[in-house]
Amino acid sequence: MAKVGKISGFPEWLPEQKIAEDRVIATIKRIFESYGFAPIETPAVELLSTLGSKGVIDKEIFVVRRLKAEESQESELALHFDLTVPLARYVAQHQAALTFPFKRYQCQKVWRGERPQRGRFREFYQFDIDIIGRDELPLSCDAEVVSVIGLIMKELNFGPFQVRINSRRLLGGLYAELGLDEAARKAAIVAVDKLLKIGADGVKAELEKIAGISAKAVEVILKSTEIQCSASELPAKVAALGFSSDLISQGVSELVEIFGLIPDDVQPFVTVDVSLARGLDYYTGLIVETTLTKYPEFGSVFSGGRYEDLASEFTTQKLPGVGVSIGLSRIMDLALSEGLVPTGRKSPTQAVVTVYSEESRKACNEVAHTLRQAGLPTEVFYKSPKLGKQIEYAEAKGARYVLFVDGATREVQAKDLVTKEQSAVADLAAWARSVLA
Repeated sequence: MAKVGKISGFPEWLPEQKIAEDRVIATIKRIFESYGFAPIETPAVELLSTLGSKGVIDKEIFVVRRLKAEESQESELALHFDLTVPLARYVAQHQAALTFPFKRYQCQKVWRGERPQRGRFREFYQFDIDIIGRDELPLSCDAEVVSVIGLIMKELNFGPFQVRINSRRLLGGLYAELGLDEAARKAAIVAVDKLLKIGADGVKAELEKIAGISAKAVEVILKSTEIQCSASELPAKVAALGFSSDLISQGVSELVEIFGLIPDDVQPFVTVDVSLARGLDYYTGLIVETTLTKYPEFGSVFSGGRYEDLASEFTTQKLPGVGVSIGLSRIMDLALSEGLVPTGRKSPTQAVVTVYSEESRKACNEVAHTLRQAGLPTEVFYKSPKLGKQIEYAEAKGARYVLFVDGATREVQAKDLVTKEQSAVADLAAWARSVLA
């Protein structure tokens, strides 16, 4: 007999948990589509050369080989580790057929060879949106992405949340004025990105390791990370640091403009946080992260930002973009374990048609067919034991109604398993519509 055991890092939901996840997916899709984002799907695999274009560490990539492949045959394909690289390849390959700005959403599994832990999986669903421009992309698109984040988090109702935004232009300009060269600026961003994990003292120690950085620069960088404010307060707080440049001013003004374009009901959830750095190199403007206030240790649940050229490795066409990603499996793991999402239903079934005898099964099937056509998910019990067993099954599946069919007269009775009321049903379609109303 084959051994059965859970594979670490590969989440597997029970039916009621998967139904809850599907509801979350449906909510996110509805909001994405309300803004005009269109769905795409790319292959689970990409060429290794494509995945390596972003400088990913080899050990994170799962390669794909036939079990009986020749030992000398090198793998050409690998499972994608995120949806950004596939998007870059997709846009470059299909740009002649796309309408720009191209607005897409994508929900697919990705695979990463990392150590599994809470909120970190080897296989998980990622849910992305991006807006890709051709040659240029206005800040209104950045604001739209931030707005979508706020609306989704409000509707999911997983508890209090905060959307933090910052600008790589602001950080780059400030660090340049402090005398940091390009390599030192990148190192400083990586250090500041660890603030929530290692604290201010840990970041200070990391900054002091950077070659050529001054004690004054370390002091100002740490002071800048304390700026958490509304967009209207940002210019004065940045000016108080005592440094100015065109790049700093551009970063500040862009954040103010983006904030002003966010809907009024989302603005209270958005904060400018100069400690937000995001360690990835390709961000060039807006950066954004969303956290659940009650679970700060969980980290970001929605993150992303602006990049000036999505697909430079695949085309000479300049394709600036802005996008965010939600680690769907990560947030569902938290939501399910903490009871943030209801998981009552174990099945879509809302009604079960009981079967008195096999001779009446055809009549029972016809009743169920009518109910399904009216939109009510309905099962016919698979055999004909005592009615008590059939009712127990309906209750276990979470169905609210059981129906009893007289095989001879075709008369139907419906019982509400919650109220215990039972009544005759003269018009099946009308009854189904009343149940669904």
